[in-house]
Amino acid sequence: MGGLPKPLRAWLGLPLRQQLAYAGRKLFDVLPGRSAIRSADRRLLEETVLPGYAADSTLRSLLFVGCDWYTRDYAELFAPTRERFRTIDIDPAKARFGAPGHVVGPMQEIGRHFRPGSVDVVVANGIYGFGIDERAALRVALAAAHAVLRSGGTLVLGWNDVPALAPFDPADLAGEVGFSRSTVNPLGAWRTLTETPLRHTFDVYSR
Repeated sequence: MGGLPKPLRAWLGLPLRQQLAYAGRKLFDVLPGRSAIRSADRRLLEETVLPGYAADSTLRSLLFVGCDWYTRDYAELFAPTRERFRTIDIDPAKARFGAPGHVVGPMQEIGRHFRPGSVDVVVANGIYGFGIDERAALRVALAAAHAVLRSGGTLVLGWNDVPALAPFDPADLAGEVGFSRSTVNPLGAWRTLTETPLRHTFDVYSR
């Protein structure tokens, strides 16, 4: 299976029952007219994580890394001050799903677009394992997030805890670049594992 795309290898590594359930949900998610993904991890992000930060009146800027059709309404959670929600994605084609002022670029280069200490929260969901795969690349990305966050700022890292997508635990790298594990967040824990076939996990770190 070495030549197969990593997401497909991860899917093939699941028990057959979970393969069928996961494939069925993915097909349902892309049906015409769908405006959201209703998996457990996506619901947690949309109903707990993002609204929790949006409700914080002291939050000046949340940077969301990675955009697609199912993220296009996220800025509405921060209404009426939508400028608090910023987006970045390496793919120019995804700009139409971003917030006003969307930035095209990789997570590793967010320091080119945001000043040091200018961001309160960085949310990078589904980046590790889907483009940022190697230890060196993830370390650079985490260091870049650390640099743009204010003192006491927060990084939320969403990743799939299966070997095909995450061959190493990102927590060690986060510590190496200066992050500490944080329970002061809408989830109330530094690590939250969701009930999903690919073991989608949210880690929360403080600068």
